[in-house]
Amino acid sequence: MHDTLQDNTSTATPARITIVGAGFSGTLTAIRLLQFATGPLEICLMEREEGYRYGGLAFGKASTHWEHMLNIQAGRITLRRERPEDFLEWANGEADRSDWPVKWQYHSFGVACVVPRLIFRQYLAERLRSAAADAHPEVTLRELTGETIDVRRSGDGYVVKYADLGEDGGVHELPSRQVILATGHLSPVQAPFYHRVRTSERFIGDPYAPDAQERFRAVGPDETVLVTGSALSAFDTVVSLVQAGHKGRILICSRGGHLHGTYPTDHEHDIWQARRPPFLDADDLTPDVVIEGVKAEYAHLLAEHGGSAPSAIFAERVMKAWEPYVIELVSRMEAKDVRMLLDRYKSLIVTNRTSTVREIGSVVRDRMRGYNGAPKTVDVVPATIQDMRLVEDGTRIRVVFADREDITVDRVVNCLGNNTDYERTDHPLWSGLVHGHRTARPQSKTHRGVEVGPHGQLVAADGETARNLFAVGPMRQGDETTRRGRLGAFVFSIGTLRNQCFDTAMEVLRQVEAETNGETMNLPDGVHHCLVRGSDWIAADLDLDGSESDTSRLRERLLAHARETAYPNTVAYLKAEDRTEREKYRTILTDDGADFGAALAREFGLTADRARRAVAMLTALVEKHAVHNLCDITQLAGWDSEYAGQIKHAPKKGA
Repeated sequence: MHDTLQDNTSTATPARITIVGAGFSGTLTAIRLLQFATGPLEICLMEREEGYRYGGLAFGKASTHWEHMLNIQAGRITLRRERPEDFLEWANGEADRSDWPVKWQYHSFGVACVVPRLIFRQYLAERLRSAAADAHPEVTLRELTGETIDVRRSGDGYVVKYADLGEDGGVHELPSRQVILATGHLSPVQAPFYHRVRTSERFIGDPYAPDAQERFRAVGPDETVLVTGSALSAFDTVVSLVQAGHKGRILICSRGGHLHGTYPTDHEHDIWQARRPPFLDADDLTPDVVIEGVKAEYAHLLAEHGGSAPSAIFAERVMKAWEPYVIELVSRMEAKDVRMLLDRYKSLIVTNRTSTVREIGSVVRDRMRGYNGAPKTVDVVPATIQDMRLVEDGTRIRVVFADREDITVDRVVNCLGNNTDYERTDHPLWSGLVHGHRTARPQSKTHRGVEVGPHGQLVAADGETARNLFAVGPMRQGDETTRRGRLGAFVFSIGTLRNQCFDTAMEVLRQVEAETNGETMNLPDGVHHCLVRGSDWIAADLDLDGSESDTSRLRERLLAHARETAYPNTVAYLKAEDRTEREKYRTILTDDGADFGAALAREFGLTADRARRAVAMLTALVEKHAVHNLCDITQLAGWDSEYAGQIKHAPKKGA
């Protein structure tokens, strides 16, 4: 049961963090807050659509059924990067399987297994419940059902205005110290050529809408269906149609006719290193230089390494290896050129950045071939659509192409993806934040999503970074491209969002603790990536009155403590499996920090306050560094379970 929270805030109430959206990102952020909050704290988790709770569009029960699979293997879908075996241990040892189909009730999951999305949703829900049960006694979780209308600044915090969708109804205001926006995707793209058919029952505008599965079941078994777009949502649509009993023709239409490949059955993700593409040496990175340079470098890599990976995943591994160079490329190009290239080559990028697991891909690929006695029912149509109009008394749709003859179909399903432009959005909350309060602005370089700081803090129209207003989820996709070089579905993949939720939750809790202690520490962006650089910065901040040799000795002491004591204990704290173990390591960290602070005061003549500040900054720096490393896919967490032997590329713990 999800309740309603009235405005009962007073000076005696605990700090409140409100998470707007309880899909994947919102739920996982709440889990992380519950794990590491030391209280007193109230976490409010707001969701407007119960069918999306704990899963959102991708995993929610409103938009999926048992034939929809995750496009990622069971060994890679843990909610905790630091514990890669967590999902498998839950699925095989803890999960309540009473509502599962017989096919899955007796299934033993291994590292390479495919996983139904509804199981993943249950995993999220049960991990949230267990995190709430194991949380600090002064930390509470409130799950609310309501639609957030507005988030406005109030003093040092924010007020969340929401319409209660529960039994009580009404509009309420929820004062919050911190707000985390986890609103998921914007509405689906509505191309201009839909304008004549968008209100027809023959047109399915959103394959993930709460009523979409019902509408798929209404499609006649022999009807011809046109799917616009060829990315993963098109594959999901084919699965939905097949599950609903459809046996007729399905036409998958996109301008370039690009389609995802299929992973080999024994596929394991691996990380390659690739040379810096020579075209990046050009003084001026114009679109023509980039296009020709990418073609030439890809041809070089294909000639040199083409036999080292199946063709279905070669492009994917190259694009992963190129992420550092994408960062450089985007930073040096003009924004208009970046947007043009992302728009023009969107389909090519998306379909090559990831393939599909066989259980998804074969549903489409097998029907593209046909077999003896089984007709070919799926075709890919490379074409540009100009218009659609209802014909035959509204029972069919004529599709007008720019480069081929018209066709007439029975249904059209929109799989062009979701809007990414926050400058022009029909989402009332985001429209208010961007145009009304101006506390958010569209991502400047890509115009995909919104501008955020290194931990997801919203950047306002005037360029100021918010302290207590954060975002996690697909609205950060432009930032993922510019900051981390990610493209295609990897701007909002499970791994990407998992990292965002962890990092943002820890930053929010650092702020809560700093405000509680009256201690503010503004570490420069990125200084936590390197302990040497961080130790140098803290030493400079202390500004010792002594000689340069004293400052050098202080840097060495800070670095040695960070490496030898603080970092190992912080990693152990972050990896702890329950609150008892976390409290043990937190006590160790606190005691070690106090001893180290006293030593600094003696050795360098610091006052107690200056020594305490140095330790506080080092503690924050080390924790940020540990979280950064745990979220770094190139530093994979080690496996320490019965499943370790199934992994070839990931390290084992202690190795």
